[in-house]
Amino acid sequence: CARVMRHSEIGAEPYELSTPLLRRHSDDSFFAVNALPSPHGDGVVHVPSAKGLFAADSEARRRKLISIKIVLYTSLWWMAAILVIVTIKKTVCAEGIYPHPFALTSFIQPMTALSAYMLSHVVYINRPQPPKFEWREVGVLLTMGTLQGMEIGLTNKALEYMTVAARTMISSTNVLFMMCTARLWGLEHLGVLRLISAAFLIGGGLLQGIGTGDSFESHSTSVGIGMQVVSMILSAQRWALAQVVLQRSAPESALGQTNKLSLLARTLPITGLVCLPLSLVFEPMAYEAGKVMQQELWLNIGTVAAALTAMLYAELQLVKRLSAVAFNVLATVHQIPIVLAGVVLQHNQVARTAAYGFACCLIGALFYAVARQCDRLRVDH
Repeated sequence: CARVMRHSEIGAEPYELSTPLLRRHSDDSFFAVNALPSPHGDGVVHVPSAKGLFAADSEARRRKLISIKIVLYTSLWWMAAILVIVTIKKTVCAEGIYPHPFALTSFIQPMTALSAYMLSHVVYINRPQPPKFEWREVGVLLTMGTLQGMEIGLTNKALEYMTVAARTMISSTNVLFMMCTARLWGLEHLGVLRLISAAFLIGGGLLQGIGTGDSFESHSTSVGIGMQVVSMILSAQRWALAQVVLQRSAPESALGQTNKLSLLARTLPITGLVCLPLSLVFEPMAYEAGKVMQQELWLNIGTVAAALTAMLYAELQLVKRLSAVAFNVLATVHQIPIVLAGVVLQHNQVARTAAYGFACCLIGALFYAVARQCDRLRVDH
């Protein structure tokens, strides 16, 4: 059953509407509007009005636009992440133009802070300024910046000894450190889903250890893995501190009213300063004029800073449009294209057993994302 309507009744041509309620009529001056069965099952059919047609078409277009934006922002996020890691690896490897990861981090972080500061004024242009920080809050920011500086410095230093694929696969066990830290800090409780997640993560870590067993004979690889493990422990502590700050700060406090980008703009310079003494101790030749003044070095630094800013922006846009579970799933599986980039672009070798371990860690991370979403739903209800 259908109703025939003139174009003038709707005020649009056939190609201007995308709703499935419409179909073409033999006379191009008309639409054939599909009737809808009654939701009450009384056998009565309903023909949508012109207003209903426009509403349905508008909703269909809105959903399509949101889907396209999600795909674009996800692609931006993943491509920027690949660009950051591959560029850093190319710069700090033994054959790179600047094999000094701590010093490189001390340059990158302040530039990223500047980019985050500028982006925050664009994204949050209409948000009022937060109050001034108290000394206790300044201490919290200093602690977060110090932890982040050591964390990022070590993870970049690990790239000097490990391939991109190997470091990313080792990093997939990071959720286990986060889970244990959250339990020790009293932020989360253990449950069935978290125990399942822990089982997958521990099994995945063991498989990766077996898969890279031959590599442990190399002292440099062992050093890189050790640095990455310490980095993940520091990352878990910083994450727990950030949870406390974001969840338990008073709404009227400066920390409670400061957006994520502004927090990064304040902590990243501290991160760079922390890496400065590390580079002076472990990389005493890093700040020689001939090395620092290389044009390609500053091009790489600018590329990494811009890519990190793009990652932050894409992440913020995805948080607005996705559920917590969907976002955590994307955050988990985005390690896959990074590993593939290492294999394809830099010809990294990945053992089959290590790949199985990586897959187990990803499954464990997904279980953890579902567990956290269940916690949120329990709190809401």
